[in-house]
Amino acid sequence: MKKISIIVPIYNVEKYLAKCVESILSQTYSHLEIILVNDGSTDQSTKIIDKYAAIDKRIKIIHKQNGGLSDARNKGYDLVTGDYLMFIDSDDLVSSDFCEKMCKAALLHDADIVECSFKRFEDEKELKNFEADNKVKELDAEQALELLMREQLKQVVWNKIYKVGIVDSLHFEKGKTHEDEFWTYQIFGRAKKIVKIPDVLYFYRQQNDSIMAQKYSFRRLDGLEAREQRISYIASKFPKLTNVAVQTFWYSAFHNYQALTRNHQIDPYSNHREIIIEKVRKNVKPQYYLEWKIKDRLWLKFFLTVPKFCSRLRNFVGVGV
Repeated sequence: MKKISIIVPIYNVEKYLAKCVESILSQTYSHLEIILVNDGSTDQSTKIIDKYAAIDKRIKIIHKQNGGLSDARNKGYDLVTGDYLMFIDSDDLVSSDFCEKMCKAALLHDADIVECSFKRFEDEKELKNFEADNKVKELDAEQALELLMREQLKQVVWNKIYKVGIVDSLHFEKGKTHEDEFWTYQIFGRAKKIVKIPDVLYFYRQQNDSIMAQKYSFRRLDGLEAREQRISYIASKFPKLTNVAVQTFWYSAFHNYQALTRNHQIDPYSNHREIIIEKVRKNVKPQYYLEWKIKDRLWLKFFLTVPKFCSRLRNFVGVGV
């Protein structure tokens, strides 16, 4: 029976932590190694995980100084002894058969990575009567990377199971808001086979006070940096997909520029918007955009000619907002 290691980074989530841990402990698949990484919590999270560790020997605990989500996940690697690896965020929930179905799919298809469907929720009453609408997909790395860049597979790390061997020493970048975007495409690039199953097995708690739900800030530009780095990676290892990498980078750049235009008070002298324009000129070359649809090429030229006016117009008519 294969062992699954589950890393759960924890920081000040006393309100939701017990339900998260209980959803893991109630798995129909029992051969688990549950690594709870306490990232310097100052609330009751420490007491909660210590209580669970005392009653279930599968739980391992790391107490550390606060270093952020990436640092907590990286620290969890130190205790991994399983054949497969999963990540679960400490305010989320998983189906009781999450581990069983994911491991079964990985073994059945001899897959390096399996991704399941997930549902966002605010109230746990919402977790009823949902259906998946896609068939199982078997993909090689190149196929999966294209779907990842087109957001048909997800950048997030927590709705997946990974063979430990492909993760190896690839750590998450510290201090980044979009830490998953720096990591996931590189893991996909290492895989021989990625499988998407239709089952809805992971439940992502949508909180209004989360970083991504807050008003736009410069930290969102981490995502643009990740996509810029992805261009270089794709060009060197999967050159046929370079056009897609460039185009998805452009979409992100355009979106961020528009957001900064809407929130001009945080970029009053357009310093960050000028950086975005420079990045677009550097990365979006004719050999890539000449293959795009006419509409996309026109928006690109419009943007590069009069970026502020272009963004104000799109914001006004609600395009790309």
